[in-house]
Amino acid sequence: MNTNHLLAFIIDRGTQSLVEATFNHVEQTSHQVISGNIDHARNHLSQHKSPDVLLIDVSDQTQVVHEISQLANVCEPGTRVIVIGQDKDLDLYRELKDMGIDDYLTKPINRDQLVHALGRATGKVSRVRKRSGKHIAITGCCGGSGVSTLTANIGRALAKHGAQTLITDTDSFGGDIDLLLDSQSSFGLMNLLTDQQNIDQLFVERACQQVNERLSLLKSHGQRQHFESDNYQKLRQALSRDFNYLLWDIPGHLLSVQGISDTLINAEIQIVICPPTLAGLRHCKTLLALLANKQQEQRLLLILNYNQNERDILLSQAVMEQTLERTFDHVLPFAPKAINKAAQLGEPLIDSSHAIARKINQISDDILGLPQTNSSNLLQRLRLKR
Repeated sequence: MNTNHLLAFIIDRGTQSLVEATFNHVEQTSHQVISGNIDHARNHLSQHKSPDVLLIDVSDQTQVVHEISQLANVCEPGTRVIVIGQDKDLDLYRELKDMGIDDYLTKPINRDQLVHALGRATGKVSRVRKRSGKHIAITGCCGGSGVSTLTANIGRALAKHGAQTLITDTDSFGGDIDLLLDSQSSFGLMNLLTDQQNIDQLFVERACQQVNERLSLLKSHGQRQHFESDNYQKLRQALSRDFNYLLWDIPGHLLSVQGISDTLINAEIQIVICPPTLAGLRHCKTLLALLANKQQEQRLLLILNYNQNERDILLSQAVMEQTLERTFDHVLPFAPKAINKAAQLGEPLIDSSHAIARKINQISDDILGLPQTNSSNLLQRLRLKR
């Protein structure tokens, strides 16, 4: 068996621990994690044989492209390089990719995106990507709950964290999530559900619309067609090979379709959005009962969305939680102007100055397993830099 040698130079202890733990789960490899930056890496590589895969932390550097180009002087040509940094600039990502870098991950990195990057670099995708392709199904308790708005913006947030993310709009007749993402619909979803004998990476790439470097959309529009439950199951399996996170926009009226309801029931993370209305409360109880038999690694996030002015609401959060016999994990504030502006322009709601942006970013941090307090401080610092 061929054994790959993995070598990492990481500055902070938190990232060091994550890299070490991830390396330990990659089969047929030897590895070493060294505390240091790119200067330490250059010095080490000038005296030792280059590894098969090299992870370099450049978060303390201001001239990242220059420093990486200098690394080539001491790094053997066959080495696959993954760069970890702080700068979320898309142009930097593209420039590094053009230089031959395998991947550029931005801090705080998570295990899934590191596993994905290592899988491609080592060529052992089947062994290290078992937990890649996490499915997140988002549904609402009634129409107008904000499912598409939340799905689009969680997708944008996960992509900003560096995860390869796919959003699938299951409503092939009336869904409008492509407008929220300033993207386009095609026949992609219908093609993948219809022609399943020929699904491969190239077919998936052609079926998806690329929103940005890390975010893709799978969407068809104006088409009504019935598919068996197995078609959706095969589609989920096929898509899992190419993305870290797969978000499913599932309107409540499609939960009667078995293949779509199975997508919700089997998702690793189930997100249920409930408005503060009697209808929403009733349907929420039904959904929670449907999702009661969770598997060990499944999570359910219950979100209260104030989609109308609180002065017009008769149900309090406390009364709703008492009726549902559980608390809400997150609460979205009433924000009609911010939501409408972002929707009309196809812009990210998570970049707005409204409190709802902070709340949605907290939900994405929850999905990634990031500390809530640290994430909000990070977002504030990033906004100050803009």
